[in-house]
Formats: sequence, C-alpha cells, structure tokens
Amino acid sequence: MRHIFTGFNVHIAHRFILATLTISVPLLTAAQKDFKNWEKGTSPREIGKLVSQRFVEVPHPNFNGNPAPPNEITYPETCTWLGALRYANATKDKKLLSELEKRFLPIFGPERYLQPQPDHVDHTVFGTIPLQLYLQTGNKIYRHMGMWYADAQWEMPRKTKHKEQYQALLDKGLSWQTRYWIDDMFMISAIQSQAFLVTGDRKYINRAAKEMVIYLNKIQRPNGLFFHAEDAPFFWGRGNGWMAAGMTELLSLLPEDNPDRESILEAYRKMMKTLVEYQKEDGLWGQLVDDKTSWSETSGSAMFTYAMIKGVRKGWLDEAVYAPIVRKAWLALVQQIDEKGDIAGVCEGTNKTNDRQFYLNRRALPGNMHGQAPVLWCVTAFLE
Repeated sequence: MRHIFTGFNVHIAHRFILATLTISVPLLTAAQKDFKNWEKGTSPREIGKLVSQRFVEVPHPNFNGNPAPPNEITYPETCTWLGALRYANATKDKKLLSELEKRFLPIFGPERYLQPQPDHVDHTVFGTIPLQLYLQTGNKIYRHMGMWYADAQWEMPRKTKHKEQYQALLDKGLSWQTRYWIDDMFMISAIQSQAFLVTGDRKYINRAAKEMVIYLNKIQRPNGLFFHAEDAPFFWGRGNGWMAAGMTELLSLLPEDNPDRESILEAYRKMMKTLVEYQKEDGLWGQLVDDKTSWSETSGSAMFTYAMIKGVRKGWLDEAVYAPIVRKAWLALVQQIDEKGDIAGVCEGTNKTNDRQFYLNRRALPGNMHGQAPVLWCVTAFLE
C-alpha cells in the first residue's frame, strides 16, 4: 500500500500548526518548577516513550482490551493512538511516527474492516488519527479521510430512522450525534478541533464550542462536576475525566474572540477548583470523585491531571495552587505503570446505572487503553 502515499510535505503541516498557534499564544509563567527536575524513570519523556512503544507493540484490541480481534477500532484505541502521535510530534521522534503510520496503513487494504464509520460520537473520533497524520506528514489522503469524519458529524446520515430527531438538532446548530452523555464532549471537541487545526476554518471550532455550552448548561452540576447521567446521579471518575479533557481540548485551540470562550473557561475553572478538594492523599482521585474512600482510579485521574497541566501551561489556572497538585498526581500515576508500559487501576468500560455500588464494584483492568491514552496526553502537555 505504500505506493499510494506520495508527495509527503512536512512543511505543510508546520505551516498549519504555526498559523493556528498564532491565534492565541498565552504568556507562560517563568518557573513552573514543579514540572521539572524529575527523578529517573518518572520524567514525562521517559514515560511517553515507554507507553507509546507499548501501544505500537499491542495489536488492535476490542473495547475491553481483550486479545480477540475486534469488529472495528474502538475509541480507547483511537485516543491512545492520538496521544502517541502527539508524543512523536513533541519529541520529533520520526521512528515512532513511522511505526504509528505503519499501524494505520493496512486500513487502506486488508484491515479496511477495522475502520469505524462516522455514525456515532465514539466512532467519529477516529477521524482525529488521519488528521493528526496529515499534520505530521502533509499527505493529503489523510486529510481527506479525516475531514470526512469531521464533516459527517454535522451532516444528516443518508440512511436513518431518526430523520426528524436529527434534523431538529441540526436546525439548532448541534450535531445530529448529540446525546448529552458526558464522554461526548471529548469525542466531539477532539475531532472538530483537529479539523480547525488542519483547515483554519473557524466553523469547526465554533460549532464545537456551541455544542460544549449546550452540554455544560444541561449537565454540569453547581459544584462543577457531572453526574454520569440524569438518572445516574453519581460523579463517576472517568466520566468526569472526559468532560475535563474535552474542555481542555477545546480551550487549547479556541480563539480568544469566540463568544462562548469565557463561559467554557468559567465552567472549566469551576470543575478544576472542586477537583482540588477531592484529590486523595495518594495523589489520585476516586472511582467516585466526591468519595475519597472509593478506590483510586487512574484513567479519570490522568484526565484531570492532563486538564490541569494544560491549565497551568496556558495560564488558565493559578500555578502556585495547581502545579504542586499536578506533580503529586503525575508521580502517583507513574507508580502505577509497570516495566512493560501498562498502567494499573483502570476502570473497565462502564455504562450508566442508578446503583452506587455498581460503580464501586467495577473491575480495574491493567493496560486498558482508557488509561493508556490520558497518560500520553499528560506527557505531551508537559513537553509542549
């Protein structure tokens, strides 16, 4: 399949990235000493290399991380792939980029059946991978594939039994994939932000921001956290992590003059302030965020850490308050990563339910990509 890909132009990707970053360049504080002076084996660069290489080694898993072949690539793998690609870019690791691209190429041939369709938020986020590959290689075939996903999120499906329902959402300027589930706001924000990064067309980032405001108004609680669902009134860790990471993804690229920016930033800060109160003594957050006696869960904790690293780096959060919290959380996460690069304490896939004990009884799966992904996001946020 390699013969399909010709005319790679890294300079194209550089121009897109530089043009976008000039929209909003924050004034960074000088010290950020808590983000430096890592002991051997704990630095973001070392952890990024270990976890990224682990991703390269592991075959395509299904949703639960089992070895059986999946029907299609699922969103935890997509999110880990995105993290590894960003790490490769931040460290200029061409070998890793080549390995990550090599993992993708069979999708154009013998592994075409693994390619998700843009028919659901969890499937559409897959488009971030070709878009990120385009940014780093300049190969236009990746751009075409990725933009197909981004555009499809706001276009009526050709075949559907829910045309009236979807049209009502589109008429409001929302994606037809809108569900008001907490993980949506990472999935939608990630693909639309990447589309904006690639094209410079504000329609992508603007509609993601509008969607975010609607979600925040509908599902954020007064303390800044989020119930898993209206009929599941529990502050589940990873669910809240998706919202924290989603706001972070969006704010990182949202132009300063966007009319929704301030309300999103306010919601983000409200959430971060409450998370400070619930960080456990071990540096992590609980499976149920507001219950410090619940077991320490790593995927949600890593997502919170990612959001705070970005917040300190971008100047959204008070460095004096949040940098020590980030350092404590990062060192706690690193302690959970084994010599292979697998992180322990990752809650298995969890649907909503009106049963508190159900959340407390969920299995912790080592190496599950729900946890591998945000560790890599943290790494890149430290290194950028």
